[in-house]
Amino acid sequence: MNAGIRKRRKLRFGDDDGSITPLAIGFTAIGLALIFLAVVISDIYLAQRKLYALADSAALSAADSFQPSYQGSGPRIEFSDAEVQARAHDYLRQVPRSERFQRVGVRGRAVDDSTVEVTITTRFRPVALSPFVPDGIPLEAAATSRGGLRLDR
Repeated sequence: MNAGIRKRRKLRFGDDDGSITPLAIGFTAIGLALIFLAVVISDIYLAQRKLYALADSAALSAADSFQPSYQGSGPRIEFSDAEVQARAHDYLRQVPRSERFQRVGVRGRAVDDSTVEVTITTRFRPVALSPFVPDGIPLEAAATSRGGLRLDR
């Protein structure tokens, strides 16, 4: 009797052997795609943080390029665009950086008498996306640094 009930159920509902396999394969593919996406996003985020650190250090190095001035109301410091640019460029040339940063450009300028700004641009090649994005992903980081003159009396 049980065999007859099973046979009628099979005829009514159809054979469902193996129907879970495509579902499992689909969910596995979606899961792997999400993991891949998380790895790529983390890689780009960490590269951006490294670029900000480089820009910050280059701005700090450029802030040491001041010239003392004794005009007007007393002593003060002055920055020139050319000297800020040269210092930031020299710093980036001396510091080791990842080979995945390609076409690194630096732009330095004096914002005012006591502030410098350094902007670094690059094309970043994530390891996992290199075949899909051969030119890399454009990244940019800007940092400012202020110089100060303190006179002890």
